[in-house]
Amino acid sequence: MSVRTPCESGHIRTILFGSVLLAALDVAFAAFTMTEIVSPGLGMVLSGASGRNFILNTDESVTGADAIDYISGAVSGQLSLLKTRGPADVDIVAENILPSGGLTVNAVPCRFDTDPQTTCDGAGINVRVHRDQTLYVGIDFTTSQVHNSGDTASVTYDINVIFP
Repeated sequence: MSVRTPCESGHIRTILFGSVLLAALDVAFAAFTMTEIVSPGLGMVLSGASGRNFILNTDESVTGADAIDYISGAVSGQLSLLKTRGPADVDIVAENILPSGGLTVNAVPCRFDTDPQTTCDGAGINVRVHRDQTLYVGIDFTTSQVHNSGDTASVTYDINVIFP
């Protein structure tokens, strides 16, 4: 009988600890949400040779060495980052960058809330999220093939928000 009592007590402690841990994780997840509002897109550009550079900036402008070939329709991406229950310092990183259709990605421009434009790829950025704030994203790329009328090309990437 004395051998059985410590085992039952140990089992109860494990269940209680697990329950407390799950409750704490539930609160942490509910305190932050990220929602895509607008997907980024360059719009229409003139047909042209390989090696042209375009930068879709976070203010929906298009720059780069060959911006003269841009026609219309540029839209920077917008993500809503909502943090409740107090502020948090986070790292924002663009990863898993996959170009298709003859593009090479040079960088992923981003701008958090009212901060100046920087890049989110590589080391990313460190910011303080403390309310409903917007992350704007774009793309800096170079064409790696000739593009003709009707061609489409794209880039996909993940935006990760990491709580250290």
